Amino acid sequence: MNEKTPTRRSVQSTSGFSPVIVQTSPAAESPQKNLTGHPRVIRDIVADLYNNVQRWNSLHIQGCGIVKQIASMKADTGQTYPPHLDEHINELQSVVQSMTNMFNVFAKLDEQATAFAKLPNLWNPLFFSMDAFSLTRLIKDICEVYMTAFKAKLCVLENIGHSKTHTDAMFWAISWTYEVDIDEDTSFKLQTLLVECGHTAIS
Repeated sequence: MNEKTPTRRSVQSTSGFSPVIVQTSPAAESPQKNLTGHPRVIRDIVADLYNNVQRWNSLHIQGCGIVKQIASMKADTGQTYPPHLDEHINELQSVVQSMTNMFNVFAKLDEQATAFAKLPNLWNPLFFSMDAFSLTRLIKDICEVYMTAFKAKLCVLENIGHSKTHTDAMFWAISWTYEVDIDEDTSFKLQTLLVECGHTAIS
């Protein structure tokens, strides 16, 4: 991740309106990034959240290949339980088991965000513009989306092997591949957190 935090820029107004002045982030004031207190806590939570999402994405892609193979096997053979199906189901189960660890991390981060929001004196922006309540709300939103997506992955694992037709198998394969709960809004929220906390520079 890009560890550069954008510094404050001077803006000259060319209209009758006063320019919006963004305060300097605590991350920018600490060249060594040795933040302390509330900013450090939130920054670490966001880093853990981002890393967990990246691990999730890797497992999701791995699972996409497996469910595609299962659907293809059923289409090619016309059988509900074609040869070597168990091997692919076991591979998918291994992926979902790893995703269970991701689920537990999301649940832990959700709890940490909830606890952090209950701390006193958190009304002022911790970094650039967002206060702790806004930051923790974004964190919780993202965690809840991925925890819901995990339940969908479990449903695919439980059903794709028993699908009786190619159409049914394709339905479950598509359900895995197109994560309907994880949309552009989720990605935008994560990017907002990364920029706000100084993990990613403003482009």
